[in-house]
Amino acid sequence: MEIFDWLSNYEPLINQIWIYTITAMIVLYIICNTIPDRIVGKYLPLHNVFKPQTNVDLDYQSIGYALLHTTWLTKLTHSTIIIEVVLWFIIFQSWHWSFVLLAFSVIFLQSYYIGDKKFGLFFILTSLITFGLSYSTIQYLGKENAVLISKALLMLGGLMRMLSHSAELIPPILVDDSDQFQKLSLKNINWRVLFSSPIGYVGEFGSSLPSRILPIQVNYLYQNVLGIKPQSTLSWSDVNASAKNVLDGGYMKQNTLKEYYNSVMKRN
Repeated sequence: MEIFDWLSNYEPLINQIWIYTITAMIVLYIICNTIPDRIVGKYLPLHNVFKPQTNVDLDYQSIGYALLHTTWLTKLTHSTIIIEVVLWFIIFQSWHWSFVLLAFSVIFLQSYYIGDKKFGLFFILTSLITFGLSYSTIQYLGKENAVLISKALLMLGGLMRMLSHSAELIPPILVDDSDQFQKLSLKNINWRVLFSSPIGYVGEFGSSLPSRILPIQVNYLYQNVLGIKPQSTLSWSDVNASAKNVLDGGYMKQNTLKEYYNSVMKRN
């Protein structure tokens, strides 16, 4: 195929950028889990979504997602997540079968600790389907072609999501110390906002991992497309209502976001 012939011409460059990007993603995960909130939170909004204990709080994750993805542009660029999960499983298989096992171990643990059986069933089923598609893609394209296009598309997806966030309101703390969302303008842009862009690219690249945004989108889809009510987590209408309250009134309008804000600002 012509696309693979074209990509192969840039394979050394793609591989080099890939190494830098995935290394930065690993470093970002380590920083978010080891460096105090009062430091990391000043540059990466809601950075605690990268922490295991918050990653299994589906209500918090869903409210945060609804908060930061309100425009058609961010919704469009994040609609590719399920496809990118397929690409991640291609990457995992190219590394070693144990990475697939590790990914599913995390998925099963998430499902267990989130505690909603209906959600867990659909999340595991969705993950199995994406893995099946990744296996079929490797068989059809060949491992070398499948891996090359996966690397290129995963990095492109992260870049597109990062750029689309410029259409959103600026999250609290980046512009000043308030808990309010604000419109970006020449008057309030500062070096923290600028510095958040490359960090945001790395974060958005990592957001397509099977354990990050996929469970949130599964939560949305099985409620709104299949019409199934959750057993122990918030309904999506309640998620949207909480997000709207925070967008209008700030982080202090929601308990877990209030705790997050206080942890970053070191307020009791």
